[in-house]
Amino acid sequence: MTQLELLGHRDRLDQVLAGLQTVRTAEVVPGGPAAADDENRGTAELLARATRLLELADPPDRTPTLPPPGVREPDRAELAQQVQLEEIRTTGLQAAVDRLRAEVDGLPRTWASLSALLPLVPELAELTDAELAALRLATLALVLDDPDGTVTDELRGQLRTALGGSQLLVSAADGGTVSCLLVVPAAAVAEVEELLGRDRITRIDLPEGYAGQSLASTVDALGARLAALPQELARAEAAVRDALSPAVPELRLACGVLAAQAERSAAARAADLGSRTFALRVWTPRSRVGVVRDAVGGLGTPVVVTEVAARHRLGTPPTLLRNLPLFRPFERLVGFLSWPGHTGPDPTGLMAVALPLLFGMMVGDVGYGVLLVAIGWEVRRRWGGRHDVAADLGRVLVAGGCWATVFGLLYGELFGDFGRYALDMPALWFYRGGPDALTPLLLFVLGVGVAHVVLGLLLGLWHAVSQRHTGHVLERAGTLLALTGLFALAGVVVSALPGGALPFAAAAVVVGVVLISVVHGALGVLLGPLELIGTIGHVLSYLRLAAVGLASVYLAIVANELARQAPLVLGLLIAVFFHTLNLALAGFSPMIQALRLHYVEFFSTFYDGGGRLFAPLGAGLPEPATAAAGPLPDTAPWHTPTPEPARQPPRLPEPAGR
Repeated sequence: MTQLELLGHRDRLDQVLAGLQTVRTAEVVPGGPAAADDENRGTAELLARATRLLELADPPDRTPTLPPPGVREPDRAELAQQVQLEEIRTTGLQAAVDRLRAEVDGLPRTWASLSALLPLVPELAELTDAELAALRLATLALVLDDPDGTVTDELRGQLRTALGGSQLLVSAADGGTVSCLLVVPAAAVAEVEELLGRDRITRIDLPEGYAGQSLASTVDALGARLAALPQELARAEAAVRDALSPAVPELRLACGVLAAQAERSAAARAADLGSRTFALRVWTPRSRVGVVRDAVGGLGTPVVVTEVAARHRLGTPPTLLRNLPLFRPFERLVGFLSWPGHTGPDPTGLMAVALPLLFGMMVGDVGYGVLLVAIGWEVRRRWGGRHDVAADLGRVLVAGGCWATVFGLLYGELFGDFGRYALDMPALWFYRGGPDALTPLLLFVLGVGVAHVVLGLLLGLWHAVSQRHTGHVLERAGTLLALTGLFALAGVVVSALPGGALPFAAAAVVVGVVLISVVHGALGVLLGPLELIGTIGHVLSYLRLAAVGLASVYLAIVANELARQAPLVLGLLIAVFFHTLNLALAGFSPMIQALRLHYVEFFSTFYDGGGRLFAPLGAGLPEPATAAAGPLPDTAPWHTPTPEPARQPPRLPEPAGR
């Protein structure tokens, strides 16, 4: 990764940034903090308005687009005109949708409160407002938030004090909400409303069009309205979609162009501007310097591109991940912890190999492995095209499921012991559910832990040597030497190595601990042995591979045993339930444990992280439209070819003011 400085005429800055967006290989070096100006805010607001219109249109494909080569990009004024035109055309239709949604939100509460009042005073429920006025009475419907009933009792007391016996308050509680119907003399309505307002009690106001009816008629009318609202709302939303449908191509184009303009506007704030010139610094891969030069050339006036010396560079270089397509789904898992630094190793490839392998060791069942492959494939097929996360998750599940199938063949497991009893399925290595399986299983996972941790220490040693970091070299070398000595001591104890190796093993341990301790100075006497103990703990942590795997196989065995003891149908249901539960656990717990072994035990031996991904201009934008995608709509005000820039005599720009 190298840093370039671009010098050119100030009025060509936007064209330069547009060229960089096209090649998508240059990241602008951030400048000092700069507040967003009115133009930037206006572009963001216009993009939000265009996006909202596109969401209202709800087309099958709402992906933003960009003009194809040779078609002029519309400016913000033209886009604002187009967006405003569509907003004006749909204002009335959208207002109707908003009004119906307000009814959908508010009417159910009003209907429920009034329905609760119907049985309280059935005689009054049939009287209209005119009939009540003839009796010189008035009714008020109230809603109280009164879980313990104290507010209702307090209101009764205040009404009794104010009106004596010339009032009637009936209530019905529904949880903590109390619906009340208050009957008072018509002449006392103003006094009662003043009392209610003073106590901040909510009154149920009937929607327009329902006043004057009896309580029973109002409840019936509200119920009928609630039943009709969903279809009416659906028709109103369909009317909005139909009105916006012809403008979908323009709206998609507007969203793409505005996103590009907003990105260029943000990048322009990082440029150092003089009265007539600009200076802009970008990060780009060294192999792409020529592409950057070509992208900013041919603008009519020259743009000078120079490579900045390492000692004069600004900021920290970003990290460009260069992984095989097969490994890229695992980049996201590395990023969950931290992205690689620009000088550090990228562990994505190692994780892509080891993570599914560890996952398969724990699941280790042909039936579960095949199902996990099918689930991962379906996740990719159904959601992978719309969501990158789903696509990556599907690929990781497929890889893990494949290894689970392989280890299932080695362990001889098909839905636990079902394969052994029903199909006489042999184990190519050993059966984990057998009485003699524990020792080889524990030795196997410990061997895996030793190999994984030692690989990490070797990578850490190589990285420390390449960076000339003496302290890390001593620490990694000492840890490797001490571990080698400990393994040799264990070999002598179990008679795997001759007794003559004992002094050499002990010396390796002592020298290794000394090397680890030297790095920490005076505290090394304490910290050196502690770090070695921690490394041994990392190796022992891989015993979880055996523990999780045994839990899975024993749960499958229990499911099969319960199914065999029960009648056929009940046994089948029991087997399906427990195997489904075990499959869900197999897809979750082993993956968490495998990630944990990478993040804590493996990465801690060599991985520093702390980097940030390379984010070139244009990386988040859609690809420009092509002829195969169809022409732009003729109604677009910007559908005109881009004229060739006029050739001017070469002229070097003035140095930008710093």
